Amino acid sequence: MTEQDPQRGREAGTALPGGAAARALTMQPETSLAVLAVLALLYTAYLAQNLVAPVVAAVIASFIFMPLLRAAPFRFLPEAVSAALVVLALTGTFAGAVYMLAEPAVEWATRIPAAIEEAKQRAPELSKPVEAMREVSRQVEELTKDVDAPQEVVMRQPGPMAQIIDVASQKGTSFVIFIVLLYFLLATGEMLRDRIIRSARRLTDKERARRLLLSIEREISTYLLSITLINAGLGLAVGLALWALGMPNALLWGVAAMLLNYIPYAGPLAGIALMGFAAFITFDSLLQALAVPLIYFLCNLVESQFVTPSVLGRRHTLNAAVVFISIVFWGWMWGVIGAVLAVPILVILNTGFAQVEGLRKFSHFIDGRPQPSPLPLPDTDEITAAGGL
Repeated sequence: MTEQDPQRGREAGTALPGGAAARALTMQPETSLAVLAVLALLYTAYLAQNLVAPVVAAVIASFIFMPLLRAAPFRFLPEAVSAALVVLALTGTFAGAVYMLAEPAVEWATRIPAAIEEAKQRAPELSKPVEAMREVSRQVEELTKDVDAPQEVVMRQPGPMAQIIDVASQKGTSFVIFIVLLYFLLATGEMLRDRIIRSARRLTDKERARRLLLSIEREISTYLLSITLINAGLGLAVGLALWALGMPNALLWGVAAMLLNYIPYAGPLAGIALMGFAAFITFDSLLQALAVPLIYFLCNLVESQFVTPSVLGRRHTLNAAVVFISIVFWGWMWGVIGAVLAVPILVILNTGFAQVEGLRKFSHFIDGRPQPSPLPLPDTDEITAAGGL
Protein backbone atom coordinates (compact mmCIF):
# COMPACT_ATOMS: atom_id res chain seq x y z
CA MET A 1 0.00 0.00 0.00
CA THR A 2 2.80 2.30 0.88
CA GLU A 3 4.63 1.51 -2.38
CA GLN A 4 1.60 2.43 -4.48
CA ASP A 5 1.25 5.91 -2.99
CA PRO A 6 4.11 7.46 -4.99
CA GLN A 7 2.68 5.90 -8.16
CA ARG A 8 -0.75 7.34 -7.36
CA GLY A 9 0.87 10.68 -6.63
CA ARG A 10 2.63 10.63 -9.99
CA GLU A 11 -0.62 9.68 -11.73
CA ALA A 12 -2.45 12.47 -9.93
CA GLY A 13 0.33 14.91 -10.78
CA THR A 14 0.18 13.81 -14.38
CA ALA A 15 -3.60 14.19 -14.50
CA LEU A 16 -3.68 17.65 -12.95
CA PRO A 17 -2.25 19.61 -15.86
CA GLY A 18 -4.67 17.92 -18.25
CA GLY A 19 -7.61 18.79 -16.01
CA ALA A 20 -6.35 22.32 -15.55
CA ALA A 21 -5.94 22.67 -19.32
CA ALA A 22 -9.47 21.39 -19.87
CA ARG A 23 -10.82 23.86 -17.35
CA ALA A 24 -8.79 26.64 -18.95
CA LEU A 25 -10.18 25.81 -22.38
CA THR A 26 -13.74 25.71 -21.09
CA MET A 27 -15.39 29.07 -21.64
CA GLN A 28 -16.99 30.51 -18.54
CA PRO A 29 -20.60 31.73 -18.74
CA GLU A 30 -19.50 35.29 -18.07
CA THR A 31 -17.07 35.15 -20.99
CA SER A 32 -19.74 33.71 -23.27
CA LEU A 33 -22.14 36.51 -22.33
CA ALA A 34 -19.42 39.10 -22.92
CA VAL A 35 -18.66 37.72 -26.40
CA LEU A 36 -22.36 37.64 -27.29
CA ALA A 37 -22.78 41.20 -26.02
CA VAL A 38 -19.88 42.42 -28.16
CA LEU A 39 -21.26 40.67 -31.24
CA ALA A 40 -24.74 42.10 -30.62
CA LEU A 41 -23.24 45.57 -30.18
CA LEU A 42 -21.30 45.32 -33.45
CA TYR A 43 -24.35 44.00 -35.29
CA THR A 44 -26.43 46.89 -33.98
CA ALA A 45 -23.70 49.35 -34.99
CA TYR A 46 -23.72 47.88 -38.49
CA LEU A 47 -27.49 48.08 -38.92
CA ALA A 48 -27.83 51.56 -37.38
CA GLN A 49 -24.70 53.06 -38.93
CA ASN A 50 -26.44 56.33 -39.84
CA LEU A 51 -27.13 56.81 -36.12
CA VAL A 52 -24.17 55.15 -34.40
CA ALA A 53 -21.40 56.52 -36.67
CA PRO A 54 -22.21 60.22 -36.03
CA VAL A 55 -22.54 59.50 -32.30
CA VAL A 56 -19.04 57.95 -32.22
CA ALA A 57 -17.70 60.83 -34.33
CA ALA A 58 -19.22 63.37 -31.94
CA VAL A 59 -17.68 61.65 -28.91
CA ILE A 60 -14.24 61.63 -30.57
CA ALA A 61 -14.63 65.27 -31.62
CA SER A 62 -15.57 66.23 -28.05
CA PHE A 63 -12.24 64.81 -26.84
CA ILE A 64 -10.51 67.09 -29.36
CA PHE A 65 -12.26 70.34 -28.44
CA MET A 66 -12.50 69.91 -24.67
CA PRO A 67 -8.89 71.10 -24.07
CA LEU A 68 -9.68 74.13 -26.25
CA LEU A 69 -12.61 75.08 -24.01
CA ARG A 70 -10.28 75.16 -20.99
CA ALA A 71 -7.95 77.64 -22.69
CA ALA A 72 -8.38 81.41 -22.83
CA PRO A 73 -10.65 83.08 -23.74
CA PHE A 74 -13.18 80.21 -23.66
CA ARG A 75 -12.57 79.36 -20.00
CA PHE A 76 -13.91 82.78 -18.98
CA LEU A 77 -17.20 82.19 -20.83
CA PRO A 78 -20.13 79.99 -19.82
CA GLU A 79 -19.78 76.44 -21.09
CA ALA A 80 -22.91 76.70 -23.24
CA VAL A 81 -21.58 79.84 -24.96
CA SER A 82 -18.13 78.33 -25.53
CA ALA A 83 -19.66 75.17 -26.98
CA ALA A 84 -21.92 77.21 -29.25
CA LEU A 85 -18.96 79.22 -30.57
CA VAL A 86 -16.97 76.07 -31.34
CA VAL A 87 -19.90 74.36 -33.06
CA LEU A 88 -20.76 77.49 -35.06
CA ALA A 89 -17.13 77.85 -36.17
CA LEU A 90 -17.03 74.20 -37.21
CA THR A 91 -20.35 74.42 -39.07
CA GLY A 92 -19.33 77.66 -40.76
CA THR A 93 -16.05 76.15 -41.92
CA PHE A 94 -17.84 73.13 -43.34
CA ALA A 95 -20.49 75.24 -45.07
CA GLY A 96 -17.86 77.56 -46.52
CA ALA A 97 -15.86 74.64 -47.88
CA VAL A 98 -18.97 73.12 -49.45
CA TYR A 99 -19.92 76.47 -51.01
CA MET A 100 -16.45 76.99 -52.49
CA LEU A 101 -15.89 73.45 -53.72
CA ALA A 102 -19.40 72.35 -54.75
CA GLU A 103 -19.29 73.96 -58.18
CA PRO A 104 -15.90 72.55 -59.29
CA ALA A 105 -16.80 69.14 -57.81
CA VAL A 106 -20.05 69.03 -59.79
CA GLU A 107 -18.19 70.18 -62.89
CA TRP A 108 -15.70 67.33 -62.60
CA ALA A 109 -18.50 64.85 -61.90
CA THR A 110 -20.36 65.86 -65.06
CA ARG A 111 -17.18 65.47 -67.10
CA ILE A 112 -16.67 61.84 -66.12
CA PRO A 113 -18.85 60.18 -68.85
CA ALA A 114 -17.35 62.31 -71.63
CA ALA A 115 -13.89 61.79 -70.13
CA ILE A 116 -14.29 58.01 -70.27
CA GLU A 117 -15.20 58.18 -73.96
CA GLU A 118 -12.29 60.52 -74.56
CA ALA A 119 -9.96 58.15 -72.74
CA LYS A 120 -11.15 55.32 -74.99
CA GLN A 121 -10.42 57.39 -78.08
CA ARG A 122 -6.99 58.43 -76.80
CA ALA A 123 -6.07 54.89 -75.79
CA PRO A 124 -7.85 52.52 -78.19
CA GLU A 125 -5.45 49.70 -77.42
CA LEU A 126 -6.75 49.66 -73.84
CA SER A 127 -10.37 49.37 -74.93
CA LYS A 128 -9.86 46.55 -77.45
CA PRO A 129 -9.64 43.75 -74.83
CA VAL A 130 -12.74 45.09 -73.11
CA GLU A 131 -14.70 45.20 -76.37
CA ALA A 132 -13.53 41.69 -77.22
CA MET A 133 -14.76 40.40 -73.87
CA ARG A 134 -18.11 42.12 -74.41
CA GLU A 135 -18.45 40.54 -77.86
CA VAL A 136 -17.71 37.08 -76.49
CA SER A 137 -20.24 37.65 -73.72
CA ARG A 138 -22.91 38.65 -76.24
CA GLN A 139 -22.22 35.57 -78.37
CA VAL A 140 -22.44 33.25 -75.37
CA GLU A 141 -25.69 34.89 -74.35
CA GLU A 142 -27.15 34.37 -77.84
CA LEU A 143 -26.12 30.71 -77.86
CA THR A 144 -27.59 29.98 -74.45
CA LYS A 145 -30.79 31.94 -74.94
CA ASP A 146 -33.94 29.83 -74.85
CA VAL A 147 -36.74 31.17 -77.02
CA ASP A 148 -39.46 29.44 -75.01
CA ALA A 149 -38.06 30.53 -71.69
CA PRO A 150 -40.45 32.56 -69.53
CA GLN A 151 -39.87 36.25 -69.46
CA GLU A 152 -38.21 37.63 -66.38
CA VAL A 153 -39.89 40.37 -64.40
CA VAL A 154 -37.41 43.13 -63.67
CA MET A 155 -38.20 45.51 -60.85
CA ARG A 156 -37.65 49.11 -61.82
CA GLN A 157 -34.91 50.67 -59.76
CA PRO A 158 -35.09 54.29 -58.61
CA GLY A 159 -33.34 56.77 -60.86
CA PRO A 160 -29.93 58.34 -60.15
CA MET A 161 -31.47 61.58 -58.90
CA ALA A 162 -33.70 59.73 -56.44
CA GLN A 163 -30.72 57.76 -55.17
CA ILE A 164 -28.67 60.96 -54.76
CA ILE A 165 -31.50 62.63 -52.83
CA ASP A 166 -31.88 59.57 -50.59
CA VAL A 167 -28.14 59.43 -49.79
CA ALA A 168 -28.00 63.19 -49.25
CA SER A 169 -30.92 63.05 -46.80
CA GLN A 170 -29.30 60.24 -44.83
CA LYS A 171 -25.92 61.97 -44.64
CA GLY A 172 -27.58 65.27 -43.82
CA THR A 173 -29.45 63.67 -40.94
CA SER A 174 -26.21 62.11 -39.70
CA PHE A 175 -24.46 65.49 -39.85
CA VAL A 176 -27.26 67.13 -37.84
CA ILE A 177 -26.98 64.37 -35.21
CA PHE A 178 -23.22 64.90 -35.08
CA ILE A 179 -23.46 68.69 -34.65
CA VAL A 180 -26.24 68.65 -32.04
CA LEU A 181 -24.64 65.88 -29.97
CA LEU A 182 -21.24 67.57 -30.18
CA TYR A 183 -22.74 70.76 -28.77
CA PHE A 184 -24.30 68.96 -25.79
CA LEU A 185 -21.11 66.99 -25.11
CA LEU A 186 -19.05 70.19 -25.10
CA ALA A 187 -21.60 72.15 -23.07
CA THR A 188 -21.89 69.44 -20.41
CA GLY A 189 -18.47 67.79 -20.78
CA GLU A 190 -17.11 68.72 -17.36
CA MET A 191 -20.32 67.67 -15.63
CA LEU A 192 -20.36 64.33 -17.44
CA ARG A 193 -16.75 63.67 -16.52
CA ASP A 194 -17.36 64.49 -12.85
CA ARG A 195 -20.39 62.21 -12.71
CA ILE A 196 -18.49 59.35 -14.32
CA ILE A 197 -15.75 59.75 -11.72
CA ARG A 198 -18.23 59.99 -8.84
CA SER A 199 -20.04 56.85 -10.01
CA ALA A 200 -17.01 54.77 -9.00
CA ARG A 201 -17.34 53.28 -5.52
CA ARG A 202 -13.80 53.25 -4.19
CA LEU A 203 -11.37 56.13 -4.10
CA THR A 204 -8.83 54.18 -6.13
CA ASP A 205 -11.47 53.54 -8.80
CA LYS A 206 -12.32 57.24 -8.90
CA GLU A 207 -8.68 58.12 -9.42
CA ARG A 208 -8.31 55.45 -12.07
CA ALA A 209 -11.40 56.75 -13.93
CA ARG A 210 -10.15 60.32 -13.76
CA ARG A 211 -6.73 59.32 -15.05
CA LEU A 212 -8.28 57.23 -17.84
CA LEU A 213 -10.51 60.06 -19.10
CA LEU A 214 -7.69 62.59 -19.01
CA SER A 215 -5.34 60.20 -20.82
CA ILE A 216 -7.87 59.52 -23.58
CA GLU A 217 -8.57 63.23 -23.97
CA ARG A 218 -4.88 64.12 -24.11
CA GLU A 219 -3.90 61.33 -26.50
CA ILE A 220 -6.75 61.70 -28.98
CA SER A 221 -6.63 65.52 -29.03
CA THR A 222 -2.86 65.55 -29.52
CA TYR A 223 -3.02 62.94 -32.23
CA LEU A 224 -5.90 64.39 -34.25
CA LEU A 225 -4.77 68.01 -33.98
CA SER A 226 -1.29 67.02 -35.12
CA ILE A 227 -2.66 64.93 -37.98
CA THR A 228 -4.98 67.78 -39.03
CA LEU A 229 -2.10 70.25 -39.21
CA ILE A 230 0.03 67.75 -41.14
CA ASN A 231 -2.80 66.99 -43.58
CA ALA A 232 -3.46 70.69 -44.07
CA GLY A 233 0.19 71.20 -44.92
CA LEU A 234 0.05 68.29 -47.36
CA GLY A 235 -3.07 69.68 -49.02
CA LEU A 236 -1.44 73.11 -49.34
CA ALA A 237 1.69 71.61 -50.90
CA VAL A 238 -0.31 69.48 -53.36
CA GLY A 239 -2.60 72.38 -54.27
CA LEU A 240 0.29 74.77 -54.94
CA ALA A 241 2.16 72.14 -56.98
CA LEU A 242 -0.87 71.36 -59.15
CA TRP A 243 -1.57 75.06 -59.59
CA ALA A 244 1.99 75.53 -60.83
CA LEU A 245 1.45 72.69 -63.31
CA GLY A 246 -1.70 74.35 -64.62
CA MET A 247 -4.15 71.81 -63.22
CA PRO A 248 -7.71 73.23 -63.12
CA ASN A 249 -9.35 73.61 -59.69
CA ALA A 250 -6.11 73.13 -57.77
CA LEU A 251 -7.88 74.15 -54.55
CA LEU A 252 -10.31 71.24 -54.93
CA TRP A 253 -7.48 68.76 -55.35
CA GLY A 254 -5.60 70.22 -52.39
CA VAL A 255 -8.64 69.76 -50.15
CA ALA A 256 -9.14 66.25 -51.55
CA ALA A 257 -5.52 65.38 -50.71
CA MET A 258 -6.02 66.69 -47.17
CA LEU A 259 -9.21 64.70 -46.57
CA LEU A 260 -7.95 61.50 -48.19
CA ASN A 261 -4.87 61.53 -46.00
CA TYR A 262 -7.05 60.89 -42.92
CA ILE A 263 -7.41 57.32 -44.25
CA PRO A 264 -4.02 55.60 -44.06
CA TYR A 265 -2.93 53.42 -46.98
CA ALA A 266 -6.23 53.48 -48.89
CA GLY A 267 -6.56 57.28 -48.98
CA PRO A 268 -3.24 58.05 -50.73
CA LEU A 269 -3.81 55.22 -53.22
CA ALA A 270 -7.25 56.58 -54.06
CA GLY A 271 -5.75 60.07 -54.40
CA ILE A 272 -3.11 58.87 -56.85
CA ALA A 273 -5.72 57.10 -58.99
CA LEU A 274 -8.17 60.02 -58.87
CA MET A 275 -5.63 62.72 -59.69
CA GLY A 276 -4.00 60.56 -62.34
CA PHE A 277 -7.35 60.12 -64.09
CA ALA A 278 -8.16 63.83 -63.83
CA ALA A 279 -4.74 64.76 -65.24
CA PHE A 280 -5.10 62.24 -68.07
CA ILE A 281 -8.33 63.82 -69.29
CA THR A 282 -7.04 67.37 -68.75
CA PHE A 283 -3.60 67.47 -70.35
CA ASP A 284 -2.72 66.45 -73.91
CA SER A 285 0.87 65.70 -72.96
CA LEU A 286 1.34 62.29 -71.36
CA LEU A 287 4.40 63.53 -69.49
CA GLN A 288 2.46 66.42 -67.99
CA ALA A 289 -0.39 64.07 -67.06
CA LEU A 290 1.99 61.69 -65.29
CA ALA A 291 3.57 64.58 -63.38
CA VAL A 292 0.36 65.17 -61.37
CA PRO A 293 0.13 61.76 -59.61
CA LEU A 294 3.92 61.68 -59.32
CA ILE A 295 3.99 64.99 -57.43
CA TYR A 296 1.14 63.83 -55.20
CA PHE A 297 3.03 60.59 -54.49
CA LEU A 298 6.24 62.45 -53.63
CA CYS A 299 4.43 64.90 -51.32
CA ASN A 300 2.71 62.01 -49.56
CA LEU A 301 5.99 60.11 -49.30
CA VAL A 302 7.72 63.06 -47.61
CA GLU A 303 4.76 63.48 -45.26
CA SER A 304 4.49 59.82 -44.24
CA GLN A 305 8.19 59.05 -43.94
CA PHE A 306 9.62 62.28 -42.50
CA VAL A 307 7.03 64.85 -41.35
CA THR A 308 4.58 62.62 -39.45
CA PRO A 309 7.24 60.56 -37.60
CA SER A 310 9.10 63.71 -36.57
CA VAL A 311 5.94 65.43 -35.31
CA LEU A 312 4.23 62.52 -33.58
CA GLY A 313 7.36 60.58 -32.68
CA ARG A 314 7.04 57.15 -31.07
CA ARG A 315 4.31 58.23 -28.70
CA HIS A 316 1.48 57.61 -31.17
CA THR A 317 3.06 54.75 -33.09
CA LEU A 318 0.55 51.99 -33.80
CA ASN A 319 0.98 48.51 -35.16
CA ALA A 320 0.70 48.80 -38.95
CA ALA A 321 -1.07 45.45 -39.32
CA VAL A 322 -3.64 46.35 -36.64
CA VAL A 323 -4.20 49.75 -38.29
CA PHE A 324 -4.85 48.08 -41.64
CA ILE A 325 -7.28 45.57 -40.11
CA SER A 326 -9.06 48.40 -38.28
CA ILE A 327 -9.45 50.42 -41.49
CA VAL A 328 -10.82 47.40 -43.36
CA PHE A 329 -13.22 46.49 -40.55
CA TRP A 330 -14.63 49.94 -39.81
CA GLY A 331 -14.68 50.80 -43.50
CA TRP A 332 -16.81 47.72 -44.08
CA MET A 333 -19.03 48.65 -41.12
CA TRP A 334 -19.61 52.36 -41.84
CA GLY A 335 -18.07 53.14 -45.21
CA VAL A 336 -15.83 56.18 -45.62
CA ILE A 337 -16.64 57.65 -42.21
CA GLY A 338 -15.70 54.33 -40.62
CA ALA A 339 -12.33 54.34 -42.39
CA VAL A 340 -11.72 57.89 -41.12
CA LEU A 341 -12.63 56.94 -37.54
CA ALA A 342 -10.61 53.70 -37.58
CA VAL A 343 -7.33 55.17 -36.33
CA PRO A 344 -8.89 57.45 -33.65
CA ILE A 345 -10.81 54.44 -32.33
CA LEU A 346 -7.54 52.52 -32.13
CA VAL A 347 -5.88 55.39 -30.25
CA ILE A 348 -8.73 55.43 -27.70
CA LEU A 349 -8.64 51.64 -27.28
CA ASN A 350 -4.86 51.64 -26.90
CA THR A 351 -5.01 54.37 -24.26
CA GLY A 352 -7.83 52.66 -22.37
CA PHE A 353 -6.19 49.23 -22.44
CA ALA A 354 -2.88 50.69 -21.22
CA GLN A 355 -4.60 52.21 -18.15
CA VAL A 356 -6.40 49.02 -17.07
CA GLU A 357 -4.25 46.32 -15.55
CA GLY A 358 -6.32 43.39 -16.79
CA LEU A 359 -6.45 44.71 -20.37
CA ARG A 360 -2.88 45.95 -20.68
CA LYS A 361 -1.86 42.87 -22.65
CA PHE A 362 -4.16 43.96 -25.50
CA SER A 363 -2.38 47.30 -25.65
CA HIS A 364 0.84 45.48 -26.54
CA PHE A 365 -0.77 44.26 -29.76
CA ILE A 366 -2.03 47.73 -30.79
CA ASP A 367 1.05 49.69 -29.77
CA GLY A 368 3.72 49.89 -32.43
CA ARG A 369 6.56 50.92 -30.14
CA PRO A 370 9.29 48.38 -29.42
CA GLN A 371 8.36 46.26 -26.42
CA PRO A 372 10.90 45.09 -23.83
CA SER A 373 12.49 41.75 -24.58
CA PRO A 374 10.37 38.90 -23.19
CA LEU A 375 11.75 36.44 -20.70
CA PRO A 376 13.36 33.38 -22.32
CA LEU A 377 11.04 30.42 -22.53
CA PRO A 378 12.06 27.37 -20.45
CA ASP A 379 13.38 24.33 -22.26
CA THR A 380 11.29 21.19 -22.63
CA ASP A 381 13.58 19.33 -20.21
CA GLU A 382 12.99 21.99 -17.56
CA ILE A 383 9.22 21.75 -17.98
CA THR A 384 9.39 17.95 -17.75
CA ALA A 385 11.55 18.12 -14.64
CA ALA A 386 9.05 20.50 -13.06
CA GLY A 387 6.21 18.05 -13.69
CA GLY A 388 4.51 20.19 -16.32
CA LEU A 389 4.43 17.41 -18.94
